[in-house]
Amino acid sequence: IYQNACDLLSHVSPSPLTLARVAGTLLVYQVQGTELEESQWFSIQVKQCLDEEEVEELIESIHRTDAL
Repeated sequence: IYQNACDLLSHVSPSPLTLARVAGTLLVYQVQGTELEESQWFSIQVKQCLDEEEVEELIESIHRTDAL
């Protein structure tokens, strides 16, 4: 999971906290048995983020219950 997070963030210079949050999100997807498509969607979104701030905003948006 850590290596996957590092790979997803290889195009930005993430802080340890952002790296941990991405790894944590991947872990939650794995533990909860989330559908593969949702996990792939998250990975694609992270790869498309231009900087660490966008990654943080993405993580915040998927954790907000009012996002729908």
